[in-house]
Amino acid sequence: MDTGRKLLLAKIKDLFLMCDKHCEAKFSTFLDGGEQAVIEDELNIPYGYNTMRFGGYDGAERNIFGVFPEWQEARSEDFPLTAIRFDVPKFRALTHRDYLGTLMSLGIDRNKTGDILIDENGAYVFVMSDIADYVVRNVAKIATIGVKGHIVDMSDFIPPSPKMEEKTCVCASLRLDAVLAAALNISRSASEKLIAAGSVKVNHRETTDRSGMLDEGMLVSVRNYGRFILKDMGNNTKKGRLHITVSKFV
Repeated sequence: MDTGRKLLLAKIKDLFLMCDKHCEAKFSTFLDGGEQAVIEDELNIPYGYNTMRFGGYDGAERNIFGVFPEWQEARSEDFPLTAIRFDVPKFRALTHRDYLGTLMSLGIDRNKTGDILIDENGAYVFVMSDIADYVVRNVAKIATIGVKGHIVDMSDFIPPSPKMEEKTCVCASLRLDAVLAAALNISRSASEKLIAAGSVKVNHRETTDRSGMLDEGMLVSVRNYGRFILKDMGNNTKKGRLHITVSKFV
């Protein structure tokens, strides 16, 4: 096990110890998909606790891991996170990188920030609650555009739908290399090279197994190509090939 994984697991195990010592819920900072996968795969949850992951809304990519005493129900409203809304002037557009870069320029660690959800009028940015007021006070401009930020009442929050682009294609099988080639419109040999180079993750887990089989709902991330979800599988063609539909994040 590499040092990063050991450190992550040690920090999560400390949450259980602190929860037991203080008889109250304890929380991590924001975890990315890979870190959550490590916890899911390698951590044995001790008996006598309730646990939960939450990032501000159902389906969040970056989540906080919460440990609750056995007698306390794990509830999303107990998590120490805050949503900040940034409104952008009409006809001006900002990217995920713009918002994240501004937060990093304030000296904020990435693990103190969660998802950034962009819509046509601005964005919702999730942060740990202890820095929310600081962010609102200190962010008046993102890139070169003046913005206004305010804290959102989570009871009224409705996340914007992610921008997705559906694509229907045909592949030889549900092997990773075959689906990757079809979804990205590249050759089978090119997809094999991406997998061998460690550029591909399935459900946030790096894989070099080109023959691994995919299933509906699986998330595939490819460095420099983006991400897609294998949405569904259709009927076979007359030549025995398989129709699939993928939803690409745009």
